[in-house]
Amino acid sequence: MRVLLVTKNFPPRSCGVGDYVCCLASELAAAGESVTVLTEPAEAPRHVALGLREVPLRGWRDLSRILDAIAASAPDCVQLEYSGYAWGRWGVAWWVNALLFQLRRRGIPVRVGLHELAVSMRLHPFQAPVALAQWAHNALLIAAAETVAVNMRSRVALLERLFPWWREKIQYRSNSSTIPVVSTSPAERAAFRRARGAASDAIVVASFGLFHRAKNYEGLIQAVAHLYRFRPMQLWMLGNSAAASPEYTARLMQAARDAGIESALWWPGRLEAGDISRALQSADVFVLPQPDGHLTRSSAFMAAAAHGLPVVAVRQPGGLDQREFRHGETVWLAEFSTAAHLAAGIRALIDDPAAAKQMGTNLRSLYEKLFAWSVTATVPGSVKQGAVPVEEPGRQESVATAASAGGAKP
Repeated sequence: MRVLLVTKNFPPRSCGVGDYVCCLASELAAAGESVTVLTEPAEAPRHVALGLREVPLRGWRDLSRILDAIAASAPDCVQLEYSGYAWGRWGVAWWVNALLFQLRRRGIPVRVGLHELAVSMRLHPFQAPVALAQWAHNALLIAAAETVAVNMRSRVALLERLFPWWREKIQYRSNSSTIPVVSTSPAERAAFRRARGAASDAIVVASFGLFHRAKNYEGLIQAVAHLYRFRPMQLWMLGNSAAASPEYTARLMQAARDAGIESALWWPGRLEAGDISRALQSADVFVLPQPDGHLTRSSAFMAAAAHGLPVVAVRQPGGLDQREFRHGETVWLAEFSTAAHLAAGIRALIDDPAAAKQMGTNLRSLYEKLFAWSVTATVPGSVKQGAVPVEEPGRQESVATAASAGGAKP
């Protein structure tokens, strides 16, 4: 099948969706599909073994050129990987709706990977007009598409509730890791830690991703600061901070200084994927502090899972998007995203290294079974992902159960 993937951003531009498309394209090509990526021109050279077509994707004035570029590729299907704010200032790009309907009129099947939905009116009531516009925009995307893939079960349920007549179009497709595992020996991991000042008995806590205000990195800093009083610790903040708000990153640095752990903080900024892989393999515990507990849409969590790290995350109320995971078996689920609960989870893992190692092994096995690219990299519409029966989440607590009852203690 000739597949044309359409994405606003693509490496070397820093973008989670762009990285996702790069990995997806490579996996589809390896599976025997004929893959071309249509994206905006980049200022730096692109070194990818894929078919690329570069054309501006900025609005109505580019529509005819985009249609011509698609026609020249003669695809069997067009797959749009879409996050609204990358395409329009308010998360709305009506011209994309026009593009998709034009493709359908020409008999070209359109499939959409919808990476974000509309802003929540409940959480952001003053943005209700924006949310309504985004929902109208999303509805038109779904109307034009043959299938629509979303990365959370709760989003599947929401779309099916809002648009029951399109139920058969809507599919679940979790994210996968965009950080390939680089082969690293124990000696290389030890050298990596030494180069960053981590003593042999130090516990390295790592987090990774975009530094967004809603992800509660303040709580993670406070959690590490609490444990730092009782044993050697380091906190590695991995991710491209250039994409974050300068005011927020300055606030996080000040929080580390106020907590007395500035010397124990490594915040390197943008790293190549290989260096991120080495850093993850050299860490002891991974923490995803975001309060919503959304795991299947987090490529940062999936990177930790692919690297076999024991992970502390936050339990999601209702657990619909955590059905695949077991507390204390594949991931430590803190009840709340507070410094005390995050510290309790970290302490539970570092107090029982054997159980923590087993948890990381279990998580990596689960990743390979359900979330690896070999599982998720299907052309949407060919497979209804998530059909494997998954038991409801239990509350087994196989490591340091007492620590989850309250805040961390020395």
